[in-house]
Amino acid sequence: MAQRKPEEQSTFEQVLKLVENLAPEAQERLVEEMKLRWLRRAIDEADESLKQGTTVSLEELDAHIATVRQEVIDRQK
Repeated sequence: MAQRKPEEQSTFEQVLKLVENLAPEAQERLVEEMKLRWLRRAIDEADESLKQGTTVSLEELDAHIATVRQEVIDRQK
């Protein structure tokens, strides 16, 4: 995976600090919201694929969701 630019890394660290200051319940809500956004993105990509006449199997969709999730986890490292 590509390295983040210094300004992206700085912004990412700032966001992490803000998240750490949230109450545990708010952190949980944030995680759930991010999961919903990942799912919506995957669904939007599947919809776009259908509009273009190509289909995406459930396995491909699951793999894509897993990939995006792993990318986010890797960025946190």
